[in-house]
Amino acid sequence: FLLMMNSDSLSTEDAMLLLNSLRKVGPVSSNRLIDFFDGDPVKIFQASEKKLLEVKGIGNTIINSIRNKSNFDWIKKERINLKKYSTNFISKANLPPSLNEIFDTPVGLYVKGSIPPGPYISIVGTRLPSHYAKKICTKISTELAKAGFCIVSGMARGIDSIAHESALDSNGKTIAFLGCGMDIIYPPENLHLYNRITEKGAVITEFPFGRRADRSTFPMRNRLVSGFSSAVVVVESGSTGGSLITARFAAEQGRQVFAIPGRVDQSSSLGCHQLIRDGATLAGSAREIIEDLNPSLEQAQFHFSTQDQADDIKNANASRDSFSEIEKKIIEVLEKESASSFEDLTHELEQSSQEVSVSLSMLELNGWLVKRRDGKYELN
Repeated sequence: FLLMMNSDSLSTEDAMLLLNSLRKVGPVSSNRLIDFFDGDPVKIFQASEKKLLEVKGIGNTIINSIRNKSNFDWIKKERINLKKYSTNFISKANLPPSLNEIFDTPVGLYVKGSIPPGPYISIVGTRLPSHYAKKICTKISTELAKAGFCIVSGMARGIDSIAHESALDSNGKTIAFLGCGMDIIYPPENLHLYNRITEKGAVITEFPFGRRADRSTFPMRNRLVSGFSSAVVVVESGSTGGSLITARFAAEQGRQVFAIPGRVDQSSSLGCHQLIRDGATLAGSAREIIEDLNPSLEQAQFHFSTQDQADDIKNANASRDSFSEIEKKIIEVLEKESASSFEDLTHELEQSSQEVSVSLSMLELNGWLVKRRDGKYELN
């Protein structure tokens, strides 16, 4: 780099990198600027204030950001960070076609790792999943990954992390979109997952190095999670939350939205049930999702035969037939209620505490139910 940079020494890539980083300049304004200056981002930084004011929506705040003298020092530092963190910056012209279809296409993306081939499907949900949600997310993510889908999510706690981990554990492909700069691991406990994803897939962010997550970055991240994919699967969500924002973006972008139904008496299922009422496709398995998407995604292959499914059902029924009477009653109670304590089960079944304890232990050992941290039992 030159010791002193100016607008005349800017390369096209540096201009895109700088435009992407400017505060108060979002993707819509950035794309308007690029279009106005005939696709040449360098001209944006060479333009006079008078010329910039001719662009729709561009005012003094944005102009001051564009003409800030510290911009060129920033580029030097950003180039150093790209090398330090083994990250590439891909500009708008080289983005995947799916992202060029959305209204607010990003100017560019930071990519660590290699973007795997599609088809792409997003899996999102609550940061505090129930045992049921963890189980169904693991199963669906694993089967979709084995069928050839690349699992896309936001590397958040809960469902996002489970979706990424399930794909990796099944030797599948996954992409994580961050709501912060590439040098910031959020949440911090996902450092190991971050490293696994960069080795087998890609971690992607729209934000420059040093940008911390805030209330505005997560919705921006969510629009890319949905926009990158052919469909979005919401596993579990309350009546509010980031996964519902992602689902809304998906619907606006023309992507298909699937929602996994939950228990009607749990608040954590309200979001998915509302999505279904609003027109999302109800899905209970990876098979149903793939069958719905197959007309547009011919390369996806589902590796589970009808005989496999029949054998699973047969084995499950055989296990239930072998239950003792008390075990059957416990299952019946837990099918009606989301969870129940040992004391409540003993009282409702009118059995001795020893008999109930033995039956609970057998059901737990055979994988039919689990004991939660609060001491209550729920079906597995």
